[in-house]
Amino acid sequence: MSKNILIIDDDRDLCDFLQQALSAAGFQVQVADRGAIGLRKLLTEEFHLALVDINMPEISGPNICRALRKHDNTTDLPVVMITADFHSPEQVAAAKDEYGADDFLLKPFTGEDLQKLMERIFSPDENQQETDSEVQSISDYTIPLQLQQLYRQKATGLLHLTRGAAKKIVYIKEGYPIFTRSNVLSECLGRTLVADGVITQIDCDKSVEKSKESGRLQGTVLIEMGLLTPQEVQTALVRQVTDKLLSSFVWRSGTCQFVPVKDFKQNITRIELTPAALIKEGIDRYWTPTQLDEFLYPFSDDYLKQASNPLYRFQDIELSKRGRTVFKSCLGVKTLNQILEQHPLARREVQKVLAALMISEMLESSVDPDPIATEDLSGEGEPEIIDEHLRHKILDDYQRIMSCDYFETLGLERQFRSGDARRAYYQLAKEYHPDRFLGSGLSTEMSNKINEMFQYITQAYTVLSDEDSCAGYLDELVNGPKKSIDINKIIEAEGAYQEGRALLKVRRFSAAAKSLQRAIELSPEESEYMAFFAWALFKSAPKKPEIQNRAMEVLLASREINPGFDLTHLYLAHVYLSLGKERQAEKSFEMAVQANPDCTEALRELRLMNLRREQGPPSKGLFSKFKKKK
Repeated sequence: MSKNILIIDDDRDLCDFLQQALSAAGFQVQVADRGAIGLRKLLTEEFHLALVDINMPEISGPNICRALRKHDNTTDLPVVMITADFHSPEQVAAAKDEYGADDFLLKPFTGEDLQKLMERIFSPDENQQETDSEVQSISDYTIPLQLQQLYRQKATGLLHLTRGAAKKIVYIKEGYPIFTRSNVLSECLGRTLVADGVITQIDCDKSVEKSKESGRLQGTVLIEMGLLTPQEVQTALVRQVTDKLLSSFVWRSGTCQFVPVKDFKQNITRIELTPAALIKEGIDRYWTPTQLDEFLYPFSDDYLKQASNPLYRFQDIELSKRGRTVFKSCLGVKTLNQILEQHPLARREVQKVLAALMISEMLESSVDPDPIATEDLSGEGEPEIIDEHLRHKILDDYQRIMSCDYFETLGLERQFRSGDARRAYYQLAKEYHPDRFLGSGLSTEMSNKINEMFQYITQAYTVLSDEDSCAGYLDELVNGPKKSIDINKIIEAEGAYQEGRALLKVRRFSAAAKSLQRAIELSPEESEYMAFFAWALFKSAPKKPEIQNRAMEVLLASREINPGFDLTHLYLAHVYLSLGKERQAEKSFEMAVQANPDCTEALRELRLMNLRREQGPPSKGLFSKFKKKK
């Protein structure tokens, strides 16, 4: 018996996509574009699942969910809320508790995300066992294959690696490894720096002793000792957490287990490489010739072609000149052996390139050659460093792309040749692939806009590349309501933010707080807006307890969204100081330096705090001295 699903959403395009995808999977689907209509259907008809948009006219998604939980016939009905508002595991967990939803479908999402959701809802026991309990044995290829599988699944959780007494935990967020913990002593920061010849063993021992005495981070102690600059400490920390993960590529025994989790340690030094780049680096460093031969042997007579899925094809990976040449030559007309034979003097290097590209799914293999060799669209673009120019460029691109119909998005005429859509799509997909912006310092909101643009471009190509769906879409454009996305709020929020920043500079704190509060109301997930609003609010009345507490709450929320923004930590530290919480303030100053080694104000405050600590407690006056003498 097929399952009945009700979609409650006023976004016509999204409803069409969900209805087509779920119907193709064998579900019976109905749609309601108003909250009241949808709730009435759920209470009077039989459904197995409700997909509810969180922001609905008449009755909101949360209120629909709460109403369902009050009635006996719907109290156990699975409810999935669709939203772009929640993105951290903590927010989703809190919303589940508050609304009573069973799960969340976070925009933008793919067909694969939808499929996994259906598996979670309708076969939770099997899926839970698969994701939570499966312990795998580590063999020659386990680690890189596991990293790619988690990237493919966009998984979030902890990857536990164990070999004998050695244990490592890799933090995975939406498929990207972001941090590694290890109990291997040789991989601690001090020993890593000694092994690299950056500091001596004596310096390392002194820094460890001071770190234990003060409870401060070893990196901060090394800065105060004058042994390293903040930039050098930050570089060393990034290299350390990356190397902890890469060194596991040498493991050929042990176990690994992935455990989905909701909570992450927020203030961490993040790995800056994509999964594909990590796979390539790990293979380069640690795979033996025997491993390469054994891994590639089954594909010797297969034809290699660049991946058809841009999500995999345009991953950010650092290739040498020869590596780029090899990738460009994989057009489905040469076998793996033929490609290797073209590079007899660099066979091992080419083997490493091919192994990395195949594991990261940038290359596909086939027993038959591709009858039409694809054009070269694999040129690599350098990721941009985040600055105000890039911020505005993303906003401009978002406004332009999301305001266009599918033809305009791909730059196509209404009548186009069959190959034009594919070429246009691949160029745009390469430009807006999320990997290109990894490590660029983008806030959560900016990253979400990149993902949404990439998804919209992919959706445009999916519709226009199929003759029937293209004709139907064109008919809708001509005869039906055109899709329109209101981006006025985004632009208005940015204007209010810029106005608030300008008012802050001239110390008009109350006026700045009003402008920045407006920016938050229009764009509530932008951590920078929140940080500057909290600072303006605090500066407007720094002695009022209610203002201090409100500023601290907003800054903590901002830190939750984007722990990599140094000013959030800096402002929070000053608020802590005003509340007399010096230990929390010192930690926040340290986090500001970790997020931005050039945060001179945080460095200055840390030096002052350390100086006061070394000078000891202040004198209690002559009377106390007199009593001591007696």
